Amino acid sequence: MKTLPRRTDDFLLTAEELRLRNRRRRLWAGSGIALVLMIVLGFFFAKPTAHAIRALQARRHANKAVAYIEQQKWKEARDEASAAYQLYPSEPQALRAVARFLSRVRNPEALDFWKQLRVRASLTRDDLRDEASIALASDEMERATAAIEPLIANNGKEATTADWFLAALLAQKKNSLQDAQRFLQKVFDHRKASERDILQASLLEMQIANLNDPETGRRQANDAWSHLTNLAKGKSAVALDALVLLAKRNLSTPVNQHSVDTLSTTDLVHAIENHPLAATTQKLFAHDLRIRTDPTQKEFITRSAVTQWKDADIASTTALGKWLNAHGEHQRELEAIPAEKTFLSRELFLERLDALAALGRWAEIKQLLESSSFPLEQMVQQMYMARCNSQLGEKIAAENNWRRALESASGEPAKLLDLAEYAEKNGNLPIADAAYIAAIKQWPKLRQAYVGRLRLAQLNRNTQQIHALLKHMLQLWPRDTALINDEAYTRLLLLAATDSTEEPRRVEIIASRLVQEEPRSLPHRTLLALSRLRQNRPQEAFDIYSQIEIAPESLTPGAMAVHAAVMAANGRLEDANREIDLIGDGKLLDGEERLIRLFVQSKKSGNTSNK
Repeated sequence: MKTLPRRTDDFLLTAEELRLRNRRRRLWAGSGIALVLMIVLGFFFAKPTAHAIRALQARRHANKAVAYIEQQKWKEARDEASAAYQLYPSEPQALRAVARFLSRVRNPEALDFWKQLRVRASLTRDDLRDEASIALASDEMERATAAIEPLIANNGKEATTADWFLAALLAQKKNSLQDAQRFLQKVFDHRKASERDILQASLLEMQIANLNDPETGRRQANDAWSHLTNLAKGKSAVALDALVLLAKRNLSTPVNQHSVDTLSTTDLVHAIENHPLAATTQKLFAHDLRIRTDPTQKEFITRSAVTQWKDADIASTTALGKWLNAHGEHQRELEAIPAEKTFLSRELFLERLDALAALGRWAEIKQLLESSSFPLEQMVQQMYMARCNSQLGEKIAAENNWRRALESASGEPAKLLDLAEYAEKNGNLPIADAAYIAAIKQWPKLRQAYVGRLRLAQLNRNTQQIHALLKHMLQLWPRDTALINDEAYTRLLLLAATDSTEEPRRVEIIASRLVQEEPRSLPHRTLLALSRLRQNRPQEAFDIYSQIEIAPESLTPGAMAVHAAVMAANGRLEDANREIDLIGDGKLLDGEERLIRLFVQSKKSGNTSNK
């Protein structure tokens, strides 16, 4: 049978069918080429495109974080900054968001993120201010200087009041008091200086005044109080802050020693009570001023305060409870504020616990803490329970609760610091040290924790442990003059009497430089005197103390011990022993006690044998 030709043969197709078929072939061929091109392009560009998308998303989260930071919504800011950094760690805006958040919450790890950002982008003036602030808070003077210098460059043509304030703070920390005052004057004279700027500058000026010589210090302090007095005449929140500062000064000044540069007690009372923003806390300062003026009215004023605020809102009642406890009115605090009301507020509940503790009613405190309705988080409840157990003689329970509190605070440096300070205050130094160590593990440059550990070592009067801590801190903050001084000082204290003078000679070089940089620093002069004393140069050690006016508050037991040893080495035993008597028992480090034995008691016994 003869087969028919296939339908696909060209001679059987019409012209129109041929045209359609060729068109389909071209379309399929074009689609294939396009697909191949897409595969090739996708291979080369898919990854960069994905990166670009993630970077865009990271910037969106970072911008939200920055906005939340300005609104002080810290939880939201943390979440957005974390999301930005996790999406694209090298994105400059993500780094900026994390660095700014950590700076504002005073986390020293911010400095690492500012360093990373410097590699990838130029820092804005806002960035430099944040970096300078956290560097100053962390005592990173070199980093602070590098951030502040561009802010006040070109004679400060672009500098704001915030820039001049940071420059003043840096100068004060470097003990360049004249520069600090000069920069503060820039703040006072700035045409855009706000009331808040003047307030902050005035407070810093008071700190500088305390470091200066008496005459200059008085002049600066008077200038600061004059600024605060002018601020206090307004009706703003800053004016209210200034009024409170003036009230505190009035309360701490002897009754018959009123200063003419500030408001009188009567004017202060009137201004506080009539200030439109004054809340209960501020108005209670006015009550304090009244009581100070006429102590016979204390009972009447106290009863009036209780009547006025015992049934007020939680904030007012809390302020009242705190005020009553501060005045020793613990029983009245318990009677005025119902127990059921204290369960509505953590702060108010803590005031009740403080009142019960002051009255020694530990069984009631334990009962409250064991109830299920107290408004305390787990760690706080456990550390309060530990203190309660200790007071009731329940040693095992106390230790268990301290340990539970430490476990509850684990991983949260802020809580660990709170626990450490509370344990230290209540005499549990091992728990305090463990909490400080745990905080350092979380934030390796958390200076507050190192200072806490150093304080504990000083309480134990263990020179070797103090030196080890100072040596480690000096590795973290190598340019900190206080650490340089104290590490060298404890190093000298650890030297045995028979050791060579090579180490004291090295320390003398360090001490001489420190004294040259800060001539009025007693710790630096003490170090220099000790280094010369350990080289058997007593007269040169004694000369260190000439031409320096020493403020009584700067006379630490250690400084007095070194001075006594120097006087004894120069034959002034009577003066040396008189100074040692002023120190008292249990205040010297073991190394300082050895120093006294070496130079004072040996001289004394030598004189006795000669007689």
